Amino acid sequence: MLLSGKSVILLSMYVDYGIVATNDAKFYQSFLADLDKDFELSDQGLMTWYLGVAIHQGPKNRSTKLLQKQYMKDILERFGMTGAAPVNTPMEPNSHLRRSDCPPLHKIDKKFLREYQQLVGGSDVPQGAHSSRPGPFSESVLK
Repeated sequence: MLLSGKSVILLSMYVDYGIVATNDAKFYQSFLADLDKDFELSDQGLMTWYLGVAIHQGPKNRSTKLLQKQYMKDILERFGMTGAAPVNTPMEPNSHLRRSDCPPLHKIDKKFLREYQQLVGGSDVPQGAHSSRPGPFSESVLK
C-alpha cells in the first residue's frame, strides 16, 4: 500500500501479473512512471478477467462484481461433470467424520488422490482475485 495525503494505491502481485487499485488517477500515473524505470510494464486498463475470474466494473456506481461462472464451467468440463446436478446438502446434516472413516493415504490410488485434490482446490477463488471491501477505487491490471 502506498499513501500520499488522501491518495491511496493498493498493489497485489501474482507471479508476473499485478492488480492496482487507486482513488487518484494522477497518483497512479506517477506510480506507473516510477515502476517503469525498473520494470517492463504495460497498463491493461480496467480489469475484465484475472486468474480465471471475470470482473465487471461499474464506474458510475463504483461497483465491482467478481464472476466465476466460466471458471466453474471449465472445472466441471475438465472433470467430466458438466451433466452433474446441484444438491442442497451434499452430506448428511450433523455428520461427524473421523480419521477411521478415511483409508490411509498409502492405500489411496495416487492418480485419484491428485485429481480429487485438483477438483476440490480448483473451486476456490484464487488468492489476490478477491476484495474484502468495496470502496472508491478503480482497478487496473499490469502485465
